[in-house]
Amino acid sequence: MDPEQMQWALAEASKEALSVAPGWFRAWPTADEKWSAVNVRAATQVIVNHSREDDRHPHAWTVRALFGSHAVELHVGPYETKAHALLVAHAVLSLAYQETAAAAV
Repeated sequence: MDPEQMQWALAEASKEALSVAPGWFRAWPTADEKWSAVNVRAATQVIVNHSREDDRHPHAWTVRALFGSHAVELHVGPYETKAHALLVAHAVLSLAYQETAAAAV
């Protein structure tokens, strides 16, 4: 992985990370919510999804957290390429577990 690309991805993910506790990120709100946040540490998976499936961002890639069968789109992106979305998904997970990794050392 190119260090410059990873720095870019970490900067993208950091913009939407909340400082309340490790693992919390802004998510796109649904319905009449003003804002939303999820704890990525509680997710069963973090995935990259082609947005044409929901028509909000046709031909773009988004990062989503799965909580069982419920998917929540994180407030990062959308991205023009799957590679960019994958880098940001990796960065989200890296940031979410950063404190845990530091404490284990």
